[in-house]
Amino acid sequence: MKKKINIGILGCANIAKRYVINVFKSLDVINNIYIACRNSKEAKVFAEKYNIIAEKSYDSIIDNKDIDAVYVPLPIGLHEKWVIKAAIARKHILCEKSLSNSFKSVKKMVGSCRSSKVVLFENFMCDYHPQHEKVLSLIHTGKIGDIFTFKGYFGFPPLDKGNFRYNKKLGGGSLNDAGAYPVFMARKILESEPISVTCRFNIDHENKVDIQGAAYIEFPNNKLAFVAFGFNNVYQNDYSVWGTKGVISVNKAYSIPPDFKPEVKMYKNENFKDVIVDLDIPASNHFELIFKDFCNVILNNDYKKRIERYNQIINQAKVLEAMRVSALEDRKVKIDEIEWITDSGRSILLF
Repeated sequence: MKKKINIGILGCANIAKRYVINVFKSLDVINNIYIACRNSKEAKVFAEKYNIIAEKSYDSIIDNKDIDAVYVPLPIGLHEKWVIKAAIARKHILCEKSLSNSFKSVKKMVGSCRSSKVVLFENFMCDYHPQHEKVLSLIHTGKIGDIFTFKGYFGFPPLDKGNFRYNKKLGGGSLNDAGAYPVFMARKILESEPISVTCRFNIDHENKVDIQGAAYIEFPNNKLAFVAFGFNNVYQNDYSVWGTKGVISVNKAYSIPPDFKPEVKMYKNENFKDVIVDLDIPASNHFELIFKDFCNVILNNDYKKRIERYNQIINQAKVLEAMRVSALEDRKVKIDEIEWITDSGRSILLF
């Protein structure tokens, strides 16, 4: 059994510069790191700076038989092409979120990975931060009673107009980029899959992408989630869980620096007085945790986790697609409609 992994990075994205390369270099299960950019000269400069190996092109990374896995931080609209190419080449894949801007595309990618028996991770690194496990442990032990509502916000001020997030062809839009996070976290914290969604978007008609949105999501057992997101907001990065006996609030919930100590509070009423408890949770590098798990699933040939990942990706994509349909058709959409809509050939083109 192979003990180390050679990994290739498709693109010189900012996230690679800020976090990814240093994390890969810190893992003892990673051997060599390769990188390719649209411009081969840029890749050489990048590789020299970080002491990694430059490849001529994305295709040369895919064709390099020494490379076991690829990290894909490209714009969402390019994911399908390169994920499928990597899967056909039997390379394992860690891809930035959202995996795609349509459920049909996600099914195609997951199907290709299934056929090639390769690992596919959608990089919701927040899934691995220990603050969320602490929240779940408080819920499981009844500290805030029966859970009723999840509320999550993720958004930031306007970006530079040349940013790919405003480019429809590249999979732009606030749902794909920001809204996916609170949707993912609602599913994690409520520990179930939604039944239906009602969603609204605020559209930038010049660029034909959603720049703000909000959704009301119904879960089993009368649980609810409200999520809001956007590119035209004061910065928000949080969620709260409301129970019959208390509320837990999490600041810096989705994107959190490795050295940042989480801000998690529990609010309760005791003898008609508010009691606020600051929870002691250490700083943690959630990039390192998810990358390490990705590598371990590969090295251990963990079939169960590979299948779990496929299913998690499909379930997330169904909810996002239901949100698109709801916004387009101005109605509540049941999640179990999505397979039928996709199989019937209907195209969800929002604008």
